[in-house]
Amino acid sequence: MDAAYLISYEEDGVYLEIFPKGDNREEFISANLMNHLNRKKIVNLNISSVQNLVSDGVGRTQIALSQTEHVYGEDLTVTVSGDEKEVNARLLAPEPNGPALDINMARTLLTEAGISHGIDDEALAKLLEAKDYGEPYVVARATLPQDGEDGKLIFHFSTDERTGTPREIGGGRVDYRSLDLFVPVSEGDLLVTRTAATDGIEGTTVKGNTIKQRPGKEIVMPRGKNVTVNAEKTEMHASTAGMVEYIKNNVNVSNVYTIKGDCDMSIGNIDFDGSVNITGSVRSGHTIKATNSITVGGGVEAAKLIAGGSIDIKGGMQGSGKGLIQAGGSVSIMYIEQGSIIADGSVKVDVCIHSSIETGGTFTAVGKRGAIIGGQVASGGDVTASFIGTLSHTKTEVEVGVMPRKRARLAVLEKEMERLEADKTKLKQLETYLKKTEETMDKETWTKLHLSGIENKRINTEDHKTCSDEISELKHDMEHATDNKIHVFETAFSGARVSIGSNLFKINNDISYATFKYSNGEVTYVPCEVSKTDIK
Repeated sequence: MDAAYLISYEEDGVYLEIFPKGDNREEFISANLMNHLNRKKIVNLNISSVQNLVSDGVGRTQIALSQTEHVYGEDLTVTVSGDEKEVNARLLAPEPNGPALDINMARTLLTEAGISHGIDDEALAKLLEAKDYGEPYVVARATLPQDGEDGKLIFHFSTDERTGTPREIGGGRVDYRSLDLFVPVSEGDLLVTRTAATDGIEGTTVKGNTIKQRPGKEIVMPRGKNVTVNAEKTEMHASTAGMVEYIKNNVNVSNVYTIKGDCDMSIGNIDFDGSVNITGSVRSGHTIKATNSITVGGGVEAAKLIAGGSIDIKGGMQGSGKGLIQAGGSVSIMYIEQGSIIADGSVKVDVCIHSSIETGGTFTAVGKRGAIIGGQVASGGDVTASFIGTLSHTKTEVEVGVMPRKRARLAVLEKEMERLEADKTKLKQLETYLKKTEETMDKETWTKLHLSGIENKRINTEDHKTCSDEISELKHDMEHATDNKIHVFETAFSGARVSIGSNLFKINNDISYATFKYSNGEVTYVPCEVSKTDIK
């Protein structure tokens, strides 16, 4: 009796009664009344009669003709967000003895509300089980679109600014001559990978409408120098070895590393796959390595220059007994004092003072002075100089024909040949032993020894041939070492020594304008066979 209103089903009709306010009565809420009437499904409901009674606030009136009462069960109210991305459902309480709502009926109600996508059966089942009447539950969600990814450039080298910091060498120590000044690359190295933009995937609202995605933006491959880009424009490779730089959307590979000024502590050591060009000088203690050529605009102190190609030094070297120039090609230098040169190609200097020179080509000391003063010069070709030695009889040695390192190499190869011959003998002994024990030895062990012997014999044969061929080549060079000559335009001073092949000639008296050559088993000299105009 604490209800605010009452609906009565009587013989002459359906009546609505609103009770006066009382201490124990529920507050009358018209919206609740209308919802209740709607769920009762009263046939031919007289809305005007209901509204008039609600206006009066109290009383009783007939609202429909006589009919059988409909007892309603649980129901759902469905609310769709404005962007159709979410659905909230509220479970409505049943009347006493009203039927419960099952999940199939609930899904049907959602479908009738226009919900066709993203229904969460688990959330829906939880709603029906919890019986939290009137509480909202999210029972459906849209499938959100997946925006496309923008195209990307992946750099396979560091694009950070070079730090110039020393290299760590362990134990808390650093090498102050090895600085981070450039990024080295080899020919064919992968520099940049470009990933294409993606379109993304459309989304779908809870009512089945499309949600457009944002397509990714494409990115273009950088421009470049000494690089190659594949047809699909997805990969960039270095077309030459050298150093790589990324500046203003340009990827450039240079096979020449240029140092503007001196190579000192601010530059450090250089190890470059390409050529190195130093406009200034190279200070003591530094090492410059290049797979191609090295050019120095100034001089070189007690440093090391090592090149796979030629080395050209505009000034000279003050080596202090530590300077080294090593080239796979030729060497050109103004002067060298207390230094060493090892070159596969020719060597050209103006003055060579107390230095050690070894060249596979010709050695030329022709210029303003054109002198070899002290030290040793060993050349695989002819030696040409204006002066050899000094008036003070400084010990000076000049040798042509075979470089010392070739003799040393021959000695190593001859020892290696002895080892190979000994191994060959052991392999023959193993072969003989296996023939005798084939029937008595364990089959698996015999097979392993047999196969090992075959493989070692193959390796021994290959190494033997390689070693033999190199020995033959070196001996051929030595046999023809006497073909080379030593030309002196001015004077070979007393105290100097000249050698052709293994034949030595000691100069006891100054000899001028002469060519030293091998003849009839000894070194002799004749008037100089070349002129300065013949020297290039």
